[in-house]
Amino acid sequence: MSPVFSFLPPQSALRSLIRQHQIIRFRFGAHEPVPVKPYWPRPACAIAFYPRDREWISGLDGTPPWQKPRAAVIGQPTGLTWRQVGRDYLVYQIELRPGALSRLTGVPADALTDGHVDAEALMPAPFRSLVDSIEDTDDPHQMVALAEHYFLATLARASALTQTDRLAARLIANPQISLDCLAHSASIGARQLRRLFQERTGTGPKLLARIARFDSVVRQHNADPAADWLELAITAGYSDYQHLARDFRDFTGKSPVGFARLEDDAPERAFGYRET
Repeated sequence: MSPVFSFLPPQSALRSLIRQHQIIRFRFGAHEPVPVKPYWPRPACAIAFYPRDREWISGLDGTPPWQKPRAAVIGQPTGLTWRQVGRDYLVYQIELRPGALSRLTGVPADALTDGHVDAEALMPAPFRSLVDSIEDTDDPHQMVALAEHYFLATLARASALTQTDRLAARLIANPQISLDCLAHSASIGARQLRRLFQERTGTGPKLLARIARFDSVVRQHNADPAADWLELAITAGYSDYQHLARDFRDFTGKSPVGFARLEDDAPERAFGYRET
C-alpha cells in the first residue's frame, strides 16, 4: 500500500478542543532496517492511537524504552524523545488545543508533562469502543469520523474553555509576545499566570513560548533545508544564532546542525516526507 501522511482540521463544533487530526501510515519490508524517529517537543498535548505495530519510546535521560499502549494520552513534551516504530506503522494522533486535556479528563495537565498514560484507563468507558473501531479500519477519513462522533458526545460533558486556554493559544500563535503584556491583558499577576499555565498546559508560559518558537524553526528548516540558521533564528525572534543553539541543546541535546542530521534519518524520509 502507498504511504499515508494526512493532516485534517476538525469540524467547526470541535475547534475549541482539537487543533488537527494527523494520520501517518507506512510499511517497511521484512529485510529493511527501521530507523528510530527523533521526536522534538511541540507545543501541544495529544491523544494517539496505534492500531497496528506498537511504538517504543525512550528519552534523553537514558531510561530503558517502553512500549506505548494501543491508545495514549500524551502530556506536553519538553525534551526530545526517541521513537522506534514498527514495520507496519500506523498512528492516528489528535493534537489538542491548550486546556483541552483538562477539559476532557479533569486531570491537571502538569500531571502528564513529559509523560503519557493509557487512554483507555483515563477516558470514560465508551472510549474503548472507539479504540476498537479505529483498529478495524484503514481509512483515515473513517478514523476521523469515528473520533469526532465520540468527541462531539463528550463535548457536552467537558468543562468550559477558560481564559488561560485562550491566552495559551495566543502565546503559541505568537511566542514573541511579552509575558508581562499577556498577564496585563488578563488582569492577573505573573505568578498567577505561571500557576494557571502549569495546570492548563503542563508548563509555564515562558517554557511554552520557547517550545512554540523552537518548533517553528525546526519546521521551517524542514521546509527549506538550505535555509541559513541565523536567518531562521532572527525570523523566529531569537536574538542571535547562539540563542537558537542554546534551545537546540536544551530541547534535543544537539546543535542545530547535529539535530538536522538526525532528522535526515527519520523513518518518514524513506517515503519522501518531512514534517513542516
